[in-house]
Amino acid sequence: MSDREFVAQTRRLLAAAESATQAGDASGAAGTYRIVACRHPGVAVGWVQAATAAQVVGDAAAAVSLLHRALILEPSLVPAAELLAEVSTHESPERRHRATAIWAITHSRSAAAFGALASSHQQARRFGASLRSARRALQLNPDLGWVRANLAVVLRGQDDPGSAAMELRRAALLDPANGLVWRRLAGLREVLSDLQGAEIAARRALAVDGDDHAASMILALAERRLGQLQQALVRLEALPEQMVGEVGRDAVEFELGALRDRLGDPAAAYDHFVRGNTIAADRAEPSAADPAPYLAAVAGFETAMTPDWLSRWAPLADRTSPAVFMVGFPRSGTTLLDQILDAHPDVRVIEEQPVLAGLGASFAQPPDTVARRLAVLSDDRAEFLRAGLATRLHRWGGERLPSVVVDKMPLNIVYLPLALRLYPTAKVILSLRHPCDCCLSCFMQPIRLNPAMASFTSLDGATALYARVMALWERVAEALSPDHEIVRYEDLIGDVEGTARRVLDFLDLDWNDAVIDHTGHARSRGVIRTPSFRQVSEPIYTRAKGRWEKYRPQMAPYLHRLRPYITSFGYDDPD
Repeated sequence: MSDREFVAQTRRLLAAAESATQAGDASGAAGTYRIVACRHPGVAVGWVQAATAAQVVGDAAAAVSLLHRALILEPSLVPAAELLAEVSTHESPERRHRATAIWAITHSRSAAAFGALASSHQQARRFGASLRSARRALQLNPDLGWVRANLAVVLRGQDDPGSAAMELRRAALLDPANGLVWRRLAGLREVLSDLQGAEIAARRALAVDGDDHAASMILALAERRLGQLQQALVRLEALPEQMVGEVGRDAVEFELGALRDRLGDPAAAYDHFVRGNTIAADRAEPSAADPAPYLAAVAGFETAMTPDWLSRWAPLADRTSPAVFMVGFPRSGTTLLDQILDAHPDVRVIEEQPVLAGLGASFAQPPDTVARRLAVLSDDRAEFLRAGLATRLHRWGGERLPSVVVDKMPLNIVYLPLALRLYPTAKVILSLRHPCDCCLSCFMQPIRLNPAMASFTSLDGATALYARVMALWERVAEALSPDHEIVRYEDLIGDVEGTARRVLDFLDLDWNDAVIDHTGHARSRGVIRTPSFRQVSEPIYTRAKGRWEKYRPQMAPYLHRLRPYITSFGYDDPD
């Protein structure tokens, strides 16, 4: 066949492909475009045409393969890079990111490419890279509101809520009809306790899209916190069973439970909490909803803490602890105490970051547990672990640390033997609350599930874990005699100043009036990384004290587990 005949045949094939497209025969067009590309394998545009046709018929894998061929031939071909990023949305996260990165690398002046790359990094939790890519996109085109909205999410996650709010306001100015921007601004303002601002932004989001369920949820949260309980209840009860958007039905159930509790209907509240926990457990990744790994860590110390185990400990060099360890059980008032202490100029509280917990998890080497490895710990290994703890303290506390650093993580009770092995004289603050109120509050709270928190999806699980954790504390206290101070939640809310003075004395710190303005300090800190952030941003209230009495019928089957600790911690017998 002559060259002229070959070209003529190609033209006929292209005409046939175009006719098939116009006739709605997408499959026929895709096959014909691919034949053309194979006849001219060195022409990048031909592979792009074939990829476009493959995308139309829903063959994303073929489209990706064809586009890779086009980009090998012509890396700077704009349509190929853009289409690759688009069709890769159905691929694995790694392949999607690779496609987006190729687009940005081959189009260094494309703001859209760098904006997409920022989103890709964000989804992979590479927040530093996401921040840099977003900044580059906005340098190229400052009017990309969607990039600013995504940048705000990263800034909020990096504890910079002020900058996050600024980016969202700019995005709203650029695109006032973008409901997502208004919703994110509403959510940020609610977290920062700017309730009027949250209400305004949520209503703007709903004006754009009346079916924005997440905006309705945020508005209801703000209304409850503003005391508009009935209005919030009506709003949430109008939401559908099948939620669309960023908020799941479990969050709605938990909030309905909180409202029913405030309105004096504990039976209805309890039903909502049961449903919320059930949905949350079903939605979670199996590994997050499985308490077995954490319970195994507890069991490791339960079985190991014997006189024989302690007698096998080799002497270690004495070192001063760089941190105070605040432990207890979730929902026992640790966040309130955290805000009070962090308001002191000589204290920095690291809120629920994997400092000691991360060190403990890395120290365990299955099948060996932390408990077993502690018995044979050498001086060199101990120094290595101490250096690791110091690195973690600086990572989450900053390079310049004040005289007192508090590692606050309630369930770190399980890792206290590690801390006391490295630093026998370390100070420990144990936060307590009436065991019934504590377990009930864990069950009522929408907590992001992980192995340590997975037991809280039922009262059975919460009370069983409480009994095991507090039994472990009693064994640690008896065997290792930590230098500790007990702070009861009921004492704290009843006498803030008196309790704060006692704790500061324990920490060898002078009194400072700043600790009394803990509510203002909580708001000034911006995003608080615990489920209690809404409560500690408000004036102290006592309505949660003794709440469990309203739920006595639901708590009754589990009181036998909690009774020993109710008595030993100085609370009245539940009978």
